[in-house]
Amino acid sequence: MKRFSPLLLLLIIGISAAAQQPNGETAPPRNSLSELRDMRTALLVVSRSRVLDVSDHDTAIVEDVLKTDPVPKGRYRWVYSQLARKLNKYIQKYKSLSAARQLKDADYVIFFNVVEFRRILNTFYPFGELFVIVKGSPDDLKAPHVVWRARKLLIAEDAMGELIKDLKAFRGES
Repeated sequence: MKRFSPLLLLLIIGISAAAQQPNGETAPPRNSLSELRDMRTALLVVSRSRVLDVSDHDTAIVEDVLKTDPVPKGRYRWVYSQLARKLNKYIQKYKSLSAARQLKDADYVIFFNVVEFRRILNTFYPFGELFVIVKGSPDDLKAPHVVWRARKLLIAEDAMGELIKDLKAFRGES
């Protein structure tokens, strides 16, 4: 039987202590769609976030989305139509989701934050971040929060494809 060095033992204890939340709470899993289990109505929002606070990025994004007009303007209409087309194919095929026209009618928001437009082979592609934001409930004292986000900056259609793939896996659709 091998003996652990005291330095290695302190390192293991330090890592496990740092991973725990204060007050003994466990952190909810990142990118968990489990909160969407009974939610069937989503609102698609596309805009450029004006978030400057990087210390609490998710809260700033949520606040920005709740203030944003869901009707896209200017070149964001084109990005919206690309994402809506892909989402509508999913809706028509599996019927486990429906679209909302206003924030008050939605259970959650699918938000694409356009970061930039890149020109590749004489075509412009919107790059950005995709978020799924649960509206929360004042009755249950739950604030709106991000439950899912794309792994990295992606082309808009690729980001929506990633979300749809995760929704299919979560809901057992194939």
